Amino acid sequence: MSKNITDIEYWKDDYPFLNEVWTTYNGFNKDVVDDEDKSKYSVLCKQIIEGSKMDLSIHTQICMKLMRNLGYFSLDPEYYQLSRERCNILYNWIYNLINKKKITDKVIDKCFEMYDFEMKSKRNDKKCYHYRDIKLYEPINITLLDIFNDKMPIIKTTLKDVNIPNRVRGRNYVCECLKIYKLMNDKYCSKGKEKTADNLSTCIKLGNFKDSYKLYLYDESDFRTIIPSLDNLDEDLLVKCSDKEEKLQLVSIGLGTPEGYQEHSSTEDVEGAKPYLGMDTTLGNEDSPMRKTITTTIGTFAGASSLLALLYKFTPAGRLVNPKLRTTGIINNNLYSDDANGMLFNGNEHDGFNSYNIGYEAA
Repeated sequence: MSKNITDIEYWKDDYPFLNEVWTTYNGFNKDVVDDEDKSKYSVLCKQIIEGSKMDLSIHTQICMKLMRNLGYFSLDPEYYQLSRERCNILYNWIYNLINKKKITDKVIDKCFEMYDFEMKSKRNDKKCYHYRDIKLYEPINITLLDIFNDKMPIIKTTLKDVNIPNRVRGRNYVCECLKIYKLMNDKYCSKGKEKTADNLSTCIKLGNFKDSYKLYLYDESDFRTIIPSLDNLDEDLLVKCSDKEEKLQLVSIGLGTPEGYQEHSSTEDVEGAKPYLGMDTTLGNEDSPMRKTITTTIGTFAGASSLLALLYKFTPAGRLVNPKLRTTGIINNNLYSDDANGMLFNGNEHDGFNSYNIGYEAA
């Protein structure tokens, strides 16, 4: 890897098959200078920042970009009706800015308060959400795993690519994300730590990722020889995650040998759990093996509330629970409005669910 996976703006070289992710991310950084609503965003952000008692000279530009990225002043539904995938990338962008001290939680809270009110006036439920009552540790890492879930169809295609270098890039991406999963799971959800109230929502998200990975990726026989199993992760990271391109071919025919790997380390300034950026929903009623698995998993966390149950819904696994969220082999990001659940944000109802809420406090 030429760059750390947590820096999406540098994915162009390492993960060209995820061009939609890094082009969207870099688009979020584009200056508002040429936007026809620049003056409106300037006035809006002055109100937001002064209301948050923060410094206008420091936070104005980021605030303007965020409200532009959310489509605040847009009259075209194409720009203010946002998909889960776009919101997950936006959450990652926001958390990176918070981590780099370029914006504060107070300003983000006020931005989403204003945004929520505006979207309600437009009767728009296809939006990004901010739940300050749900706390997640190391949200940058969690958003990366959500983006992985969103891009599973592309990951599958890349792992089957006849071009070996492309297949290696796909496998490397899988390996880097699984190192993130292992780091987080070992830190917050092993040896009984998942039962700690502070770790609950983080462990539910990690369990959700595990279910989706196994169901949609690893359980396909085509991939078992070249990507790690989450049930044998320590050994498989050594055997299957070499940086050498020829290793992909060796492992695929059973000739791979263990090699060392460098464990992913977070670049986040971890001070506490952060508020959750995500979508609002409830579990569906259809009975299925996957629904039983999810229900059982939630049940293992004593006191898990319906608020935390929403963490499961909009992932590949969640789509098996609700037939409205299933499509023929394609993950649909916009079919969530009918299952709105009454989540509250400063007294305003959230009518839809996206994959992340901004709302992580440092751990």
